[in-house]
Amino acid sequence: MKIWPRFPFVRIVLPLISGILLHRYLSDWLTLPFYSIAVPVLLLIIAGLSGRIIAGYGSRWVFGLLLNLVFIMLGFQLASLHHELNSSDHFSGLMNDEKAIFSGILAEPPSERANSFRAVVKIDRIYQGQDARSCKGRVMVYFSKDTVVSGLKYGDRIIFSTPPVRVNPPANPGEFDYAGYLANKAIYHQVYLRRAAYSVAKGNEGHWLRAVAFDVRDGFLQVFSQYGIDGREFAVAAALMIGYDDRLDPEQRREFSGAGAMHILCVSGLHVGIVFLMADKFFFFLGRRKKGKVLKPLMIILVIWLYALITGLAPSVMRASLMFSLVTAGNALNRKSHIYNTLAASAFFLLILNPTMLFEVGFQLSYAAVIGIVTFQPHLKKIWAPQSKVLKYLWDILLVSLAAQLATGPLSVMYFHQFPNYFLLTNLLVIPFAGILIYTGVIFLFFSLLPAFGKIAAVVLVSEVKALNWVVALIEGMPGAVWRNLFLSGFSTLLLYMLILALLALYLSNKRIWFSIALATVLLLAADYAKVNVLRARQQMLIVHSLNRHTVISLVQGRIHNVLADSAVISEPGMLNYPLEGFRIRSGLSPPVLVGFGAETPAGEQVYFYKNGFLSFNGSRFAVISNGFSKPPRGRTIKVDYVILTSNAKLNADDLTAYFPGAEFIADASNAYRRTMDWKAGFEKAGAKFHPVKDEGAWILSFP
Repeated sequence: MKIWPRFPFVRIVLPLISGILLHRYLSDWLTLPFYSIAVPVLLLIIAGLSGRIIAGYGSRWVFGLLLNLVFIMLGFQLASLHHELNSSDHFSGLMNDEKAIFSGILAEPPSERANSFRAVVKIDRIYQGQDARSCKGRVMVYFSKDTVVSGLKYGDRIIFSTPPVRVNPPANPGEFDYAGYLANKAIYHQVYLRRAAYSVAKGNEGHWLRAVAFDVRDGFLQVFSQYGIDGREFAVAAALMIGYDDRLDPEQRREFSGAGAMHILCVSGLHVGIVFLMADKFFFFLGRRKKGKVLKPLMIILVIWLYALITGLAPSVMRASLMFSLVTAGNALNRKSHIYNTLAASAFFLLILNPTMLFEVGFQLSYAAVIGIVTFQPHLKKIWAPQSKVLKYLWDILLVSLAAQLATGPLSVMYFHQFPNYFLLTNLLVIPFAGILIYTGVIFLFFSLLPAFGKIAAVVLVSEVKALNWVVALIEGMPGAVWRNLFLSGFSTLLLYMLILALLALYLSNKRIWFSIALATVLLLAADYAKVNVLRARQQMLIVHSLNRHTVISLVQGRIHNVLADSAVISEPGMLNYPLEGFRIRSGLSPPVLVGFGAETPAGEQVYFYKNGFLSFNGSRFAVISNGFSKPPRGRTIKVDYVILTSNAKLNADDLTAYFPGAEFIADASNAYRRTMDWKAGFEKAGAKFHPVKDEGAWILSFP
């Protein structure tokens, strides 16, 4: 029995993904013109026309090879087209020395952040002098807190003159790659706008359907507020029902993530499935009429996609919405399709629309979870078949949770560096809760039209959300709830998936080859683990980190991590979490030991702190210069290898090169930008090596 013919979309989505990956990792040196896709298409047509002439069954591989080549080329070219930065009409390529005015449309309503409001603006016009040109490009716009943005809506036109700047890559090793995250959304520039730095032209210039979706979403949020739902309950209800997570505070995110319940706050297949069932029941009367057999599936699909629009078209929502749409259409046409083929079809269409979606964590986790459920759950179900309906329901939840975790676990650890140990208990309690909450929320929205009933429904909804928050906080607070500070490289993650698939194949086929593959994979994992640990034990490095307005210097010896920092950082060590946490986890370091600049005692076997900011590390000599630096007598020099300039030290480049001849100079992020640029010009003139941390990111000195 041949398997491939049953999965046509699987056969074409794999080469499409391969083409997207080729562009991602090889586009720097491999450039293909768009018309190059015509070559394999032409060869495929020729092969098809000559198929009758080619004799023999074995020649059919030619068609398969050419078809795969066509979709590989298609994926490559689509990824290239989506990379707007290289387009000739991208606004960044039209900017010159002349002052420009930018005009664009709000692609989403502004959302509040800690220090600003944020929104994406699609630039479509640029004015320079008397010249006005059409252009394209997306910009992440940050509005200052003193700006009134409450009246801004999707589709409003924003006009400003502050030039957008490129989003900087990570400033510190292991730091979150925000530039890469935005690049996956075709956003490469950002701009900060203060009050009076922009003007607004009212009027919806966006797509009418998205405008309706945002209006409906805002209407739902307003109903929540009108009935006194606020605070943590508002945040969870809004995220759970319509995917609006802007009001979730960091503590809530930590609790749900640590308990393994974050997935219920990300609208996905569970939510779309409930909407599908509700729409199917609501339009039941259409199925009784002849024309209704066509109208009913159309209405169900329309409701599904309206819900997807309201929730913001996240990858998980789009995947689930497309899948349910395909299932609905298939049922209407009396066509049945295997779930793998439906999954592949949804991925194919989504990647055609947006190839960079492949690199979004939500896309990967969403598909991994569904593939895991449909692959592992049927086999896990054979372990036990409970007779009670209640036990069967709970057993199914456990099996689905385990199957999904098998498929998403390695990816989750690679991206988030933690694992929820009580995920089975969490899902056993939270999934039924989530279903009840969604139904209660829908009832509340209907009853909100009748104030008397709406108040009762609101009280019930708030009580349920409070109970959900309590359960999640209880589980997250249990001893050993979260295994943190885990690190998996991309290579190790691939090996884990190979091991899982090899064990599954061994279970299904009982062939020795799969046992050999599984054993080889375990040996490779062990070898990789040993290699990583040896490298971590031998690592020796000094890093001048980039933390705005502060001095932070890491001294790493094996797994020991000492941090030289200013007094503000020592009094508030939490500010080191974002710039240093990823590096610490990746390098397998112990919690950092903070040391002030006044320390004179040894902080480690090879690190010695001297008076006046001099230190020796692994045979290299450093001077940490600030305003308190005592100048040497005239004519005398100080022999060091590196000089770290901090706190706007009042020394110019000529003085520094005279005091420290032959040294390399590093200006950390505590210095003002203007001061750093003055040093840069002076050191370039003197021919001395200089590294401005604010401009070029953290300075790293590794020892062999």
